[in-house]
Amino acid sequence: MNRLPTLLCAVALWILFLPSCGSRNFDNMWEGLTVELEADKTTVPGNGGEVYLALHCPSAWTLEFIGWSTEETGWCVPDAIEGEGDTFITLTFKPSMLQSSERSVNVRVVSHGRSSSLKITQSGMQLGPGEVLIGGRIWSVYNLADTGVFASDIEQVGAMFQFNRKKAWKPDPTKNMGVFDGYGPSSAGMVPVPGFKEVADAYSDPHTNFDPFGSPINDDNGWKPENDPCPAGWRVPTQQEIIDALGYSDDHCATIDKFKCVRVNAGERGFKVSGLIAGFGRKLPEEVTKQNLTAMGGMFVPLSGWISAGGYLDRTWLSCLRGSTSYSDTMGGLYLTTYYDYCDHWGWGDGLKSRASCIRCVKIVER
Repeated sequence: MNRLPTLLCAVALWILFLPSCGSRNFDNMWEGLTVELEADKTTVPGNGGEVYLALHCPSAWTLEFIGWSTEETGWCVPDAIEGEGDTFITLTFKPSMLQSSERSVNVRVVSHGRSSSLKITQSGMQLGPGEVLIGGRIWSVYNLADTGVFASDIEQVGAMFQFNRKKAWKPDPTKNMGVFDGYGPSSAGMVPVPGFKEVADAYSDPHTNFDPFGSPINDDNGWKPENDPCPAGWRVPTQQEIIDALGYSDDHCATIDKFKCVRVNAGERGFKVSGLIAGFGRKLPEEVTKQNLTAMGGMFVPLSGWISAGGYLDRTWLSCLRGSTSYSDTMGGLYLTTYYDYCDHWGWGDGLKSRASCIRCVKIVER
């Protein structure tokens, strides 16, 4: 006798009556599920760090982030967003570019309708001595005094560098001052910076292609890392980063005036030389002086000019900073401004690569 039809019928009847058995109700089978999320810490420093989560869950789970306190998201990165069973999860927090305020996010794990969550807070960026946060970047408050060496005074002009070169040139205004074009002495007794003219005449830095209006970031033909004169952990800023910190104008401020700094003259607020103060926009607080500028979040850029191909200092009434962005075979970025009425923020007319000017480094921060 063939028992298969009888067996199939019995199985069908068992399945039919299965939902009526309380102990076998699939709708209730997860009622006893427990989901727990524990962290080794719930606060992270502004410079970034890691949080380790211990997840206790006997079934499949997913991780999600809710309640970001900032418009920008993605600064908390997990090494897993789904899985099954107990596990450990690492959350990596990127450095915060918020100096005075904290940010937070709620981390939640969900499994079959059950969930567990916790809030993790990240403090503002902690700055070191001689550092200031402006335009979303950490800047040194000092110019370079030599290759790999910061100046010791915020008013010090320091050394000057050609585009994509590590060699530091140290002009002396009492010996190397030139006329307007920088090819001749300004007065009797003035001499060119020793050896500079020969190097400028032989300067070569070929470039293939770059669209400054299509990309604000240095391209592959810009300043090479191996030629960067900044100390370890720092780099030459791109032209856009300089503009973000100092602002700019076009047409002698006639049509566009977007400066983000204020010019102070020698004798004002404890300064012995003239220059720009960035970090406060166009309105400088009354209490700001040279002594408290850094502590209050400001940065001073002294008037400096540059060394022209003739080897003489040229246009020392301008605040100038070399950027790492390359535009053509002959021209690399050079930010220069009188602040009052003129700003060549891309260095179109004056940014020749063979010329040397000051560098203000930005800190390398993984974001």
